[in-house]
Amino acid sequence: MTKMGRFKLITIALALTFGIIACASGSGGTRGNLKRLKVNKEGELRQNWQDYIVYKRTQRSSGSFQPGAVAFLYKLKDDKKIIMDNGWIEVTTEEMKAKTKVTEGTISAEIRGHNEELYGYLIYRSADGASVRIIDEKTVRLFYNYRRNYRL
Repeated sequence: MTKMGRFKLITIALALTFGIIACASGSGGTRGNLKRLKVNKEGELRQNWQDYIVYKRTQRSSGSFQPGAVAFLYKLKDDKKIIMDNGWIEVTTEEMKAKTKVTEGTISAEIRGHNEELYGYLIYRSADGASVRIIDEKTVRLFYNYRRNYRL
């Protein structure tokens, strides 16, 4: 290999390394915590739902094969803020809560922010992806990725 060939190879390797490091560090805040719990808290949270601001997430597509909700967000009633996309609907009545259930295997997770402070709980389908990013001392952003799974 010539000197010029080695130089190009090293340059490409360095560019890739810096690119990977930049993507891993992200932008707009530091990585937050979505701590998976070993026990399912859904029953307990449903029973005490008035202690939280509750949101549900349904599939965006009207042609979805799975009925029902894909996730619930139980936000603590305090001055902390959870930023979420438009797919979340606030649960305001007992009837609305009773009619909505996550129909598939669920994961219970704590939403943690700055200094490991608890912001709330996320109950979601194991098929989906979720992550939290800390924005500042009082704000986190929830990213939720619904994954359509087809049953044959």
